[in-house]
Amino acid sequence: MMARSIIVALLLLVVNLWARPTIARYLPANYADPILNGLAVALIVAAAFILDRLIRRFYWTGYLKRKRNRETPALIQDIVTILILASALAIGLRINAGLTLTGILAASGAAAFVLGIALQPVIQDLFSGLSINFDGSYALGDWLTLYSDQMPQPIYGNVSGITWRTTFLRLEDGRRLMIPNRLMSTNPVMNHSRPHEAKRLSVEVAIDIRVPINRVIDMLLGEAFKATRQRGLVRTPPPEIIVNRITADSAFYEVRFYALPDQIEPGAARSAMLRALLDVVQQNELPLPVTQVELTKPPNLKLVLGAQEVSEALCRVNLFANVLNGDQVAQLASRSQTSELPLGTVLMRQGDHATSMFIIMEGAASITISGANDGMHEVAVSATGDVVGEMSLMTGAPRTATVTALTRLRVLEITKEQIEDLLKVSPELLQRFSTVLGKRQRELDELAQRVSQNKNVEADLMSRMRSFFSNVFSDEPEN
Repeated sequence: MMARSIIVALLLLVVNLWARPTIARYLPANYADPILNGLAVALIVAAAFILDRLIRRFYWTGYLKRKRNRETPALIQDIVTILILASALAIGLRINAGLTLTGILAASGAAAFVLGIALQPVIQDLFSGLSINFDGSYALGDWLTLYSDQMPQPIYGNVSGITWRTTFLRLEDGRRLMIPNRLMSTNPVMNHSRPHEAKRLSVEVAIDIRVPINRVIDMLLGEAFKATRQRGLVRTPPPEIIVNRITADSAFYEVRFYALPDQIEPGAARSAMLRALLDVVQQNELPLPVTQVELTKPPNLKLVLGAQEVSEALCRVNLFANVLNGDQVAQLASRSQTSELPLGTVLMRQGDHATSMFIIMEGAASITISGANDGMHEVAVSATGDVVGEMSLMTGAPRTATVTALTRLRVLEITKEQIEDLLKVSPELLQRFSTVLGKRQRELDELAQRVSQNKNVEADLMSRMRSFFSNVFSDEPEN
């Protein structure tokens, strides 16, 4: 397009420079003057067209789209094009023929009136499109919901284009809906992308009504905090759980959370949250509502949420599941106690010496590390079923992170004395512990994309553990 415009302009320039004398010489004045004036006006308009092409290439596309990542609606670009060409035409007519656009428009007023009546819907769309672009009610990339009597239900979609007559919405299923601009300006439209901040979404989970409400809330809320680390979900404002309604056999928990519409579609955000909540429901075997028409015994909640819960929590931790047998798990469970901690409790601080590890039964905790100059950085969120502090407890190394309760926490604490009791009876467990911890250390090194300094990680861990539990192995001869 640019090359052809330049060629046309050059041809017009050549004709204006070399053909004007010939035309003036061989044609009568009443024919030659209009032709010469028309050529001059055409040259000015061609130059203006080249200017418009340059603006489109280097400003609309080169600067705004590629460098600023901002898409300019086609309607705005077309308006600028019309203004440039109209200005060039007005200048050309004024210089060469003594005419003005106002005079031309006044002379064609009757025709414009007739056309206006015939093209009333088109004109409404046109001015609605101009209004939309100039008042900035929505722009390309915004997520909108349109409420209209002409639609069977509200329409939700992403603005993919705005033209003279039409706004294009890309629906969640990938289809493209074309809506006349007059409908967008005469019907209620909700803009989910303005202002540019997180918007609240919610999902609902039904749990057996006999399960204590506070414990369900803490489990779900802990997993909701953990899910907010995914792209598009946000921590602030924080997620919250409310009991939405209660029936004869169910309690319905509404999980409210916040997401950025420009980064994740609402359907995908709800799916991510529901998957996280389903994991915690399945892992903890929370009973779902029973709707069968038959007599059933209620679940023994003291068993599910009591001693058995402690044993199952220990078995879900790799450090114990892959090392201890059933009797050893039972021994450790009998000596372990659960405790409840309020919001904001610091379970451990970076740099402190270890005396215990914690298995999170309910709730969520923030894992933070201190940077060189700019304070604490959150690196992870641990929730129900996760374990914190195991590496420090087993090796005696200082804590590598600070762990703070994001919600009310219910934790199972495993102390150094309890591990020592196991090792006194079964010293061979030390080798198994070092194998599991060595594998975990290698996984952490891979996630952090760092190379381990020790070629034999397990041997190093074995040595450190033997030193830390010296009370158990002090009487053994050194190899």
